[in-house]
Parts: sequence; structure tokens; C-alpha cells
Amino acid sequence: MILDWSTPFQNLDYFAGGALMTLWLTVLVYFLSFVIGVVLAVCRFSKRIYPLYTVSTAYVELIRNTPALVQIFLIYFGLPQFGIHFTAIQAGIIALTINNSAYMSEIIRAGIQSIQKGQWEASKAIGLTNTQIFRYIIFPQAFKHIFPVSANQFIMVLFNTSLLAILDIKELTDRALILNGQTFRTLEIFVFVTGLYYVLYFIISTIFNRIYRRVFISNVK
Repeated sequence: MILDWSTPFQNLDYFAGGALMTLWLTVLVYFLSFVIGVVLAVCRFSKRIYPLYTVSTAYVELIRNTPALVQIFLIYFGLPQFGIHFTAIQAGIIALTINNSAYMSEIIRAGIQSIQKGQWEASKAIGLTNTQIFRYIIFPQAFKHIFPVSANQFIMVLFNTSLLAILDIKELTDRALILNGQTFRTLEIFVFVTGLYYVLYFIISTIFNRIYRRVFISNVK
């Protein structure tokens, strides 16, 4: 067997476009997932409002215990049977957001639970509302705890974008599949793409680690 590494290297611009699409999808899905995850986490703390607690808990349990690929299929191929149509990229973003928001909600909920109940009680004693307590007292402290785990979830979103190749969205994996179909240099192409994913992981994890050290650790003296 003769390996020909010229194929992936001659298509660096092509793969760069796929990497940019992958990063764009990752940032968008992560942001939407984080916002929805905060809402779900708060709803899961609202046991006094039982319908919100029940619906949010059922949502999280259902999504976390079913495959992301099946969820993508349901949204893109299943919903049109009810007259609900999305483009491939819209369906992909919605499906990944739904999937990752369930995981983000658990990360955020764990961070909130890590804050001592005495802080809630002390905040109420000085006349703060529940919204003010959450916004100014609880969440800023919880965010420090959830930051490292949410950084890992960002990486998982990055990797999960590869599932969107099934919808022919031109991210990194889809472009690798297309080029493989044209050249049949499977090993070289996918080893190269594996390396690109690792480079993206390394850059992103380095950025998150530096942010964590500068913002959270350096302020603790």
C-alpha cells in the first residue's frame, strides 16, 4: 500500500472552509444551548411550579437518553410529515441545540446546587428577590464552578457537528467525505481530518484554560 499525502495537503483551503463552518456551528450551538440550559436549570429548581419542573425534567431525561443522530433525523426527516420544514443547516442547528441544552442544563444545575443554601437565606434576609439573588449572588459563583465542565461541553459540541455530515452540511467531516468520494484516498484524508480536529481541540482548550486561570484563579488571593 502506497500512501499519498498530497491529496489532503493540496486541498488545505477546502478543509479550512470546513473548519470555519465547524467553528461557526459550534459557537452558535453552544451559545443557544447555554441560554436554554440556564432556563431549564432554573425550571428544574422551580418545584413549587410543578408543571415547569415536570416538563423541564422530562425534556432533559428524554434528550440525554436518546442518540443525537436520531434527533437530527426526527427534526429533518420526521417533522415534514406535519408540514414543518427546515433547511438542512436549520435542522442541524436546532437538533444539536436541543441535544446539548439538556446536557448544559445538568451542568448548570450542578453548579447552582454547589452554592450553600445559607447564601440564599442570607440574601433573602436583606430583602433581595429570587431573581436578584440568582443574578447577582448565586449564578456568578456557580459560573466559576461550571466553567471547566462547560468548556468540555464546548469541545463535545465541536465533535458533534460531524454528525451534520449526514445532512450534507459542508463542515469538516462532510468535506472529507466529499473529497474521499472523488479521490478514494480514505486513510490519508481521514487521518488528516483527525489531526485537524485535534488542532481545533488543542487551540480551544488552551483558550478556555487561559481564560479560567486569568479570570477565576488569578482573582482568588
